[in-house]
Amino acid sequence: MSVGGINPQYFRLCLKRISHASSTTHRSRGEETQLKDAVATKKIIVNIANVWRDIEKKNLPLATAGIAYYLLLSLFPALTVLSAVLSYLPVQNGLREATSVLGYVIPLQVMKPIEELLKRITPHRAALLSFGLLTTLWLASIGFKGLILGLDMVHGSNTQRPLWVSRILALALTVAVGVLLLIGVILTSIGPSLWAHLSRLMPTESLWLRLAPYLKWSVSALVLFSAIELLYVVGPSIPVSKRVTIPGAAAATVIWLMLAWGLGFYFHHFGELKFARFFGFLAAPALFMTWLYCSAAAVLLGAEINSRMRTVED
Repeated sequence: MSVGGINPQYFRLCLKRISHASSTTHRSRGEETQLKDAVATKKIIVNIANVWRDIEKKNLPLATAGIAYYLLLSLFPALTVLSAVLSYLPVQNGLREATSVLGYVIPLQVMKPIEELLKRITPHRAALLSFGLLTTLWLASIGFKGLILGLDMVHGSNTQRPLWVSRILALALTVAVGVLLLIGVILTSIGPSLWAHLSRLMPTESLWLRLAPYLKWSVSALVLFSAIELLYVVGPSIPVSKRVTIPGAAAATVIWLMLAWGLGFYFHHFGELKFARFFGFLAAPALFMTWLYCSAAAVLLGAEINSRMRTVED
């Protein structure tokens, strides 16, 4: 019997077919999503394996050790210039603010010898700079010279810059990263005074005490990311149109921060005592060189990620 001219059995059959078609569509969409996820996961695994193979193929661990040595050689002149420049900034306790910015991206156990070295340099900075600020900057740029050579190894660059161009580029990068650090110092130093003015309008002192560590950490992370990104943009001798920089800079920054926290935790709870027992009076230099090696490895690993992404795009 039909109701309103519609056969009930035919109506139920139509509903059943519609329901079956809908469930089939949902199932096919779900299978398509799973397939896409599987393909994406496979690509990630393949790229990680390719990055690891390239690291061994290009002898990047050996390059990392060389860069760590270059960074060690450039440390004393760099700290000399930093101490001299901070003395002319309109910032109270500029040296303390600088070590505060660095303290969020360098393990505490590594910051201790740096702070001791800064304390010894500061009273004699005028004499240390007597043979010329440019000469001191030139010596401080040795570390960036090593990083530039390492980036060329990562990208497999066949085009070598003239020696004088590489040295001027390393000097320019040294100045640029120093300016980034000074900007970070200024940003962290104006925070308390800014909140002091705001506290006159509203009670924000307790809020500042809670937010200050996170804001300072953010400034340090931003300075670190900007310095690595600048290095990736300017450093390697490959065509600008073929450069991929931001993904590797972000990865290198994350790896650097994780290493800073992880090594700090390890040194504090386990490693510092073991280093002291094994290396004796050389424990502090060995610990310091370990951090320099890890930081150079983070920079080269980020560059290798960029190189792999550039290869995939080509």
